[in-house]
Parts: sequence; C-alpha cells; structure tokens
Amino acid sequence: MKTWGFPYIVPLSSPDATDISMFGAKAATLARTIQFGYAVPDGFVVSRLYTENEFAPVAQEIISELFPSVAVRSSATKEDSETKGFAGVFETRLGIKEAVDLMNAFTIVKNSGTTNFVKNYHGEIIPAEQIAVLVQRMVNASRAGVAFSRDPNTGESKIIIEGNYGLGKSVVDGSVTPDSIEYLNDETYTTFVGRKSTQITLTDNGIHEQNTPTTDSQRCSLTNEEIKEIAILTQNIERDLGFAVDIEWAFDADGILWLLQARPITTI
Repeated sequence: MKTWGFPYIVPLSSPDATDISMFGAKAATLARTIQFGYAVPDGFVVSRLYTENEFAPVAQEIISELFPSVAVRSSATKEDSETKGFAGVFETRLGIKEAVDLMNAFTIVKNSGTTNFVKNYHGEIIPAEQIAVLVQRMVNASRAGVAFSRDPNTGESKIIIEGNYGLGKSVVDGSVTPDSIEYLNDETYTTFVGRKSTQITLTDNGIHEQNTPTTDSQRCSLTNEEIKEIAILTQNIERDLGFAVDIEWAFDADGILWLLQARPITTI
C-alpha cells in the first residue's frame, strides 16, 4: 500500500503503526494483530500530529486506494487502555465514499475529544493533537458484533459473544437487544436470541437502518460453526496480545470473519 507523508500517514500493516505515541492505541493494537496474521481490513493511520490542511491533498487518493467506502475512527494516545476504554466516547463515521466526506469525517473525529461528554468521562478534554485518525476499508457486514474473552462483569473464563445482522453499530450503540452467547467450549455454550427488530446496513448512500424480517429476528443471527469461529478468534487474540480482550468482529457476504477492533476489557 502507498505511504503518504511518512511517517505521518502509514499503512496499518506497517510495523511503524504500532507506535502508540504517534498513532494511538487503537491503531497500534490492530497493527500488532496484523503482524500476528489476523484478518483486519486494509487501511491507513494518520498521525496525531497531522493537521486538516495537510490531510486535504491526500484524501482523494486514500479514498481511491480503499475503494469503495471507508470507516473513519479515532485512535487517541489515551484510548483503549487497561483502565479506560473510551468505547463510544469519540466520534466514528462509516460508509464514507467521497473525498469531501472523508475530509469532514477526519475533522469531526480529530476534534471529538473536546466535548463535554469526553470531559465528564475522562475528567478533562483531549485535544486534537492527541488523536490520530484510522481510515479503513469498510466491511459490508452480513452479521457483526462484539466478543469478550472473559465475562466483563465477573471475570469468569468464558467468552461472551453479542451479534446482530448487518453492521456492528447496532450492537455497539445499544440500539437493539442482540443475540448473546455464553461460550465455555465447543460442546458447552448457551445462546440467548435477542429482539433484533432493526439492523444497520451499508448502502450506496452510506449506512441505513432498516427493519429485520420477523423470521430472522426470532432466530440466532449466527450458526454454531460461526459461534465457534468467533470464540476461537477471541481466545487467540487474548493469547497473542497477552490481556483479556474486548473485540469487534464482522462476517462479510463471503463468510470471511474480520477483526475490526481489539482493546483490553476495562470492566473486570
């Protein structure tokens, strides 16, 4: 993949992207998982030191490189730590297709640490120069969600999986009651079917919320084999990163399981 303005914009697959001080914790952790061989969507991470004026000339080239659409997320130096995850605290923009929209998303994400929400959560605002920006190829997910390598409430050694049809945003933001699986091993796991009345999908015009057919909402969105695949992925990431993890995952239309994020569990 092309590199612009090195060392300020680097491919997520580059070992340079593991530098938390320049590229933030979220990007650094994903870069590490790529080094371990996990399936992570292609992307670039823009250094916390890069400004909007510097980013503008390369926005079109990045969109073209990651065609057809991208996800834009924060990667702050204080984000995804063992004590504070900042999950849902900073802005995220999904389904970006045009350079002008990428520029707007970059600005919004870059400056999302100055809100009262961040101040109430963290105790102080986080200035733009401490927030790197992660730009990745968008996965058009058929099913997506989160998984924990330990029970986040009790610390028990069991995997908790939550999922829904479409993009994982509906699970992460709590807009649906997702399917929930408590997984001990291949032979012992319990599935709770959630009320998945809506789902968020990727369209030609960005992301869109739509109703889920009743027959789909009343059954689990994941097969037994897919549950096992997510569980194995979660276990392996905990092993390789060396800490209990909270991950975001997605299956695409071809049935490929993608790792979208990985962070320490902060609630145990």
